[in-house]
Amino acid sequence: MWFKNALLYRFTSPFEFSAEQLEEKLKEFEFTPCLKSEMSSIGWTKALHPKAHTLVHSAGAYHLLSLKKQEKVLPASVVKELLEEKLEQIEQAEGRKVKGKEKQNLKEELIHTLLPQAFSKSSCVRAAIFAESGWILVEAGSAGKAEEFLAYLRKCLGTLPVVPPETDGATMLTFDEWMKGNHPSDFTLGTEVELKDFAEDEGVLRCKNLALDSEDLLNHLNNGKHVTKIAVDWQETLSCILCDDMAIKRIKFSDVVKEQNEDVTDEDKLARLDADFALMCGELDKFVARLAEVLEFTSEE
Repeated sequence: MWFKNALLYRFTSPFEFSAEQLEEKLKEFEFTPCLKSEMSSIGWTKALHPKAHTLVHSAGAYHLLSLKKQEKVLPASVVKELLEEKLEQIEQAEGRKVKGKEKQNLKEELIHTLLPQAFSKSSCVRAAIFAESGWILVEAGSAGKAEEFLAYLRKCLGTLPVVPPETDGATMLTFDEWMKGNHPSDFTLGTEVELKDFAEDEGVLRCKNLALDSEDLLNHLNNGKHVTKIAVDWQETLSCILCDDMAIKRIKFSDVVKEQNEDVTDEDKLARLDADFALMCGELDKFVARLAEVLEFTSEE
């Protein structure tokens, strides 16, 4: 249940769908497995747990969604090899080379023939909508996956006015100051950082298990490098890697937080997941609000 990554997007107008309306919209695009002749399939699946009763799981103003994508695994090398065999057969039988559109049609026919025999792989991308505070957090490791999720949700809802947070390009400079010791009192620096010099083509310096206020690292800042990723702990609530593009990676909630739900036993799986979701969203909501404050988020309307 606990998100490990989060890409942030801010609603530019209030999110006005109720849990029931959201469920109704997504139900029209519920996931179904690939047909034998299909290369891929995408749709909404039960977000909380496969045994849940609804696609959308809500805890107050927090809504959990899960987008499932299934794709046939058809290696390009296999298609290429079989196509070359087919082309060679035609060349030998008819004494001519197959080119252009005819070659493309043969390739498509071959893929269509192979699809029923291909294995399938599935993946899910989850997101939490914070309706009251106006955020959607997509649990994705890349912007591409997050944008695919948002595009599909927009298609289902008919509208989705969201934009990533902007910081006027000052995020790296803020992180630089944090490394120099000028960080907010509720943040503690971790032991991991990534530095980059944008003026010189010197690549990226990645450091782990080091004190971030060490003289060697500070010398890199003084010599023109900037912090693009930095490990932080916040209020003994969670630790994570903050990135200059405002991706939040490797989120880890503290035992102090997780122990708040110890009274909800694991025997009732759905009840525990529901409690963990509500707790996670409450803490992330506060964390994002604090980030917006210290990093001075703006949004392009």
